[in-house]
Amino acid sequence: MRTPRESYHRIFGRIGRSLVAGLVATTVLWLLKLTRGTIPQLETIRFLDRVAEATAKATGLPDPLVHGWLWHLVIGTLLWGTLFGIMLPILPGRSYWVKGAAFGVIAGLLTMLLVMPLAGAGYFGMKLTLLDPIVSLVYHIIYGVTLGGVYSLFVGRHTK
Repeated sequence: MRTPRESYHRIFGRIGRSLVAGLVATTVLWLLKLTRGTIPQLETIRFLDRVAEATAKATGLPDPLVHGWLWHLVIGTLLWGTLFGIMLPILPGRSYWVKGAAFGVIAGLLTMLLVMPLAGAGYFGMKLTLLDPIVSLVYHIIYGVTLGGVYSLFVGRHTK
């Protein structure tokens, strides 16, 4: 039987690996967006810039500290990376990249339910074209597959 200390080490080790994987996956997504473009009506960075500007005004922080790119990095690395590490044991699939794909679908759906309405695109991007929410979901799945694939490199095996 594991001691509580051993359990904490496993959990924090898993989260640490998933944070680094989140950073790599976010960088891959940035490169993909820079080369392929994004959904013009729902440009994530521009939306986060507007949120960052409002936050800077409300808190008195300088704009560079809350820039949209920084927020995207924080969300992709810290939020999604940490959640992936926590959710890893309950995600479906045996391989980490499949678990990442499932996580990407969850992240994409949460984005469609939370971020898209805030950006004025409606739930599931219903105010956009039919292709825009699909592209957003595909980006999230690519992010998740990359997240799981990079995570698997840290553990040295491809299955749980």
